[in-house]
Amino acid sequence: MIKYIIIYTYNFFYTMVKMKFLGTFLHISNSGKLIARSNTTPSSGSFVYNKDKKKIGKLASIFGPTKKPFISVYLFKSTDKSQFNQNDDLYVSLNDKRKRRDKYGKKKKKKAKN
Repeated sequence: MIKYIIIYTYNFFYTMVKMKFLGTFLHISNSGKLIARSNTTPSSGSFVYNKDKKKIGKLASIFGPTKKPFISVYLFKSTDKSQFNQNDDLYVSLNDKRKRRDKYGKKKKKKAKN
């Protein structure tokens, strides 16, 4: 059973944020990353939220089988690692607009249509 939950919540600036179920917490690795099990393959670099809708980290990598992959998350320094329990739900934001940059660190320009 695939669990799709879309939560509409308001962030600090009172803009609506759509969140989708990402997976369940498994453990914290020796390197300090959070390891979770997911039902779908999310886009890398997305922000990860806990069940209280607080931003806890950024998606680092996706590994394992394609149908139920494992996910590693870089935790923010402000996140307490002892707050996680086995099988806690994690969410990912659907409308995070990350700035795209080229290999020199400059913003990519949109091509003009003729």
